[in-house]
Amino acid sequence: MNPERPTGLPPAGGMSVPLGVWLLARGRGVGINCFGPGVQPLMGALAPTIAMAIIAVGLTFQTSKVGWGMGLVRALVPLTSTLLQLVVTHICARRIKREGLWLRYSTASLWCAWLPIILVFLLEGFLTATVPAEHLNSSLTIGMMVVVQFYSLWLSWYVSKVGLLVTSLQAAMVVVAQVAALAVLLGVLYLLPPHYNAMLDMISVS
Repeated sequence: MNPERPTGLPPAGGMSVPLGVWLLARGRGVGINCFGPGVQPLMGALAPTIAMAIIAVGLTFQTSKVGWGMGLVRALVPLTSTLLQLVVTHICARRIKREGLWLRYSTASLWCAWLPIILVFLLEGFLTATVPAEHLNSSLTIGMMVVVQFYSLWLSWYVSKVGLLVTSLQAAMVVVAQVAALAVLLGVLYLLPPHYNAMLDMISVS
């Protein structure tokens, strides 16, 4: 038996996206109704990633030409990863006959993907403010990132389950497909010049 779409909402006004993210982040499936089903809402959700990529590319060209190769790769990886995940989830949606739900699901997924990033910054600020400097170390930071990453995987799974109206197993397979595609992309970037190590970059930034 296929799951049914949760009913209720969406609210009026311009706060539907934050409310939708907030509800989905807490396991409230009704939050999916806060996101529009069309192409325009999807492009709106994609716009911040595109804007950040454009800014990053512009900043890269302000540096020495020696670092342009690595700088461009670093600037475009987030956008490339996002587009890759959209392609993968669209393929998955077609295979499980949920293509008609893909636009709303993708919009919700893109907006919810920002939440773990925000959590990392908030937790880092909290640790910096509350933990003495002598007790702060890389192990604590990495542990925090692992916890946030597991939450991110759960959130991706839940949004897939509610957004595509699939079973728990099917939602897990959608997440696995995204993670596998992303791992392949990062592996290719590491093997080919300029040998960009995304994992090391993320750890160093944190």
